[in-house]
Amino acid sequence: MQTFTMKLWSAAGAVATTLAAPALAGDGPPPVIPAPTDTVYPTGFDKALSLMLAGEGGENGIGVHKVWPTLMFPALTTDQIGKAVTGNSLVIAYHYTHQYGADGRVGGYNIRYDPVDVKKCPKVEIPGDGLLLYEGVCSAQVKEPVTGSWKAQDHKLCVDISWGKDGKIDGCYSMFFVMDSVAMVKPDGGVSGKAHALKKGAAPDM
Repeated sequence: MQTFTMKLWSAAGAVATTLAAPALAGDGPPPVIPAPTDTVYPTGFDKALSLMLAGEGGENGIGVHKVWPTLMFPALTTDQIGKAVTGNSLVIAYHYTHQYGADGRVGGYNIRYDPVDVKKCPKVEIPGDGLLLYEGVCSAQVKEPVTGSWKAQDHKLCVDISWGKDGKIDGCYSMFFVMDSVAMVKPDGGVSGKAHALKKGAAPDM
């Protein structure tokens, strides 16, 4: 039986971290592998980014090495993070749209769900009507404006974002293009939340 692994590169270091791969008896330390360069993108990073923002997912799945059965994705460098997010939005559908301004400010909104009379919800979901019926509960979507700041440094996206009474996201995250999605990885190696979409401009979240 083959064992399949996924490796995430750290752009700041030269060692790949393996996720969900059980250690085998007698395994030594992981090999030191040079950090990837722009050549991992078949048409170059700028072209791959333009395809991703156009909704095509990037050429050959943006940033994917042709290695089998190990699938590896390079972390974005400081410069690549800046190119990717400046003037654009990171989106988790039905959760938030965060817009990254060229001036270092973050705008957009988070979505809060407030329970309302179940009779207000249609039996069949109508996209964009601002209502969600889930497990018998009808909720109204309320957009809460976000404020904050961002910067790209040390090959990470650093944010300080707030909304509502106590909503907050802060810290520095490694950023990966995984096929046509964006993964934000915390300093401890855990993936932050769900996969994000990178949308051009001040994009809506759905």
